[in-house]
Amino acid sequence: MLKELEKKLQENHAAWTEDRLWDACAVARPGKVKGRSQAGRFADLVALVRFALEQQPVLKPFADSVSERFNEWLMDKAQAGVTFTPDQLAWLNLIRDHIATSLSIEPEDFDYSPFSQCGGLGRAHEVFGEQLPGLLEELNGGLVA
Repeated sequence: MLKELEKKLQENHAAWTEDRLWDACAVARPGKVKGRSQAGRFADLVALVRFALEQQPVLKPFADSVSERFNEWLMDKAQAGVTFTPDQLAWLNLIRDHIATSLSIEPEDFDYSPFSQCGGLGRAHEVFGEQLPGLLEELNGGLVA
């Protein structure tokens, strides 16, 4: 749906880029805009739409929201007694970054960089075992929410 929205914006209002919309919000409501959109970042459309619909009180880069939710998720896991190895944390950070730019992660995403450079889906299965599918589902739901 976001790709369709982006396409319609480009077709009907070529000047309405993510950057220009972000700047317009900053001018119209300066106290409600934090940070700066990452030039042309597709995922920032989510933040713009949520802000326009008043579903979030402050406009900030989508990646910032994902990072905050990720840190909360890690703290919740720690409080529940779940620990991650350094290797698992490195993979979780890669997954977080992918979700921040692509809005989700699927097993086929592990075929591409940076995951492929780290061993791809096979290595992710070695690192997380049978927990990987559930973990991806949990992160998809929790970080984008």
